[in-house]
Amino acid sequence: MDTAIIPAYEPDNKLIELVNDLLKSEIGNIIVIDDGSSENCKNIFDSIDNRAIILKHNKNLGKGAAIKTALRYIIDNNLETESVVTLDADGQHRPDDAKRLLKSSNENRGALILGVRNFTGDIPKRSMFGNTVTKYMFRLCSGKWVSDTQTGLRAFSRNMIPTMAEIEGERYEYEMNVLLLCAKDDNVDIIEVPIATIYHDSKNSCSHFRTIRDSIRIYGHLIAFAGSSALSFVVDYILFFPFVWMFGFIFPNGTALVCGNIAARIVSSGFNYYINSTFIFKQKENRGKSILQYFTLACLILVLNTLILYCLNDIIGIPKALAKAITELLLFIISFTVQKAIIFKKKTLKF
Repeated sequence: MDTAIIPAYEPDNKLIELVNDLLKSEIGNIIVIDDGSSENCKNIFDSIDNRAIILKHNKNLGKGAAIKTALRYIIDNNLETESVVTLDADGQHRPDDAKRLLKSSNENRGALILGVRNFTGDIPKRSMFGNTVTKYMFRLCSGKWVSDTQTGLRAFSRNMIPTMAEIEGERYEYEMNVLLLCAKDDNVDIIEVPIATIYHDSKNSCSHFRTIRDSIRIYGHLIAFAGSSALSFVVDYILFFPFVWMFGFIFPNGTALVCGNIAARIVSSGFNYYINSTFIFKQKENRGKSILQYFTLACLILVLNTLILYCLNDIIGIPKALAKAITELLLFIISFTVQKAIIFKKKTLKF
């Protein structure tokens, strides 16, 4: 027996149709979470009350919170289930696709099964743009490629439920956190199953995704790191010119440029380590080890930074200010990936 979980906020009749179709597909348990919907939707939930388990939030808590409410219900009530599939309530997921994901989950216990869409044809621009950006961001953060990071159709086996119920995130960022956690765990495979791509109109108006607020939640870690890097860049950039000017009294122009760059980098690196370790990655343990790793990375970045800067300015002839900016942008991805994956890597939860 398997279980379908459907978070629902302000649903319409498509939810009724989905529940009916899931029952026809012989999925044993159907859990619908009323995530703080208005009284206008009461008749929708009442109409499926005898066919599904209805859980209710008194106010809108978000998709992640709704999924975790259902998972905790399964745990607390020892609900019989082999695997779990999550679906959106807006009719974008077909029950036969959900069944295919459940079949794959039952055959691959301990794996995360993703229903991935083929983004071709008349796809809403917002959805196309969002998925494109997110999958490349995910690649940057995790080192793994997922073709559809924003899919809400996912399945996993019962042994994964306790961990899934504890993953951070209350809204759309929960689904990204699940992906990141699974990508980091060598014991968890991420399996993609092709599904139908369904949108109800050109603007995907059924979606409750709040473009700015929810994007910040999803990309929060990377945005915070970018902010930290930007602050460090400002420190480095401001100190670079006076240091070059001071060393210019002692060394030739090329040597003064290199020495000034090194001096500015040392100061900005110390500042960046403090910000990243304290506020971004929030590392409280193994400070000594992380300091050593960070400054090893800083030395490597410094060598690359200096070589690239020297080539751009002295060999190619690009002005100092522009050469400095280009160099910093080129090394941003390397620095983030190493710090995220190695230096400030957090222990992963095991399924």
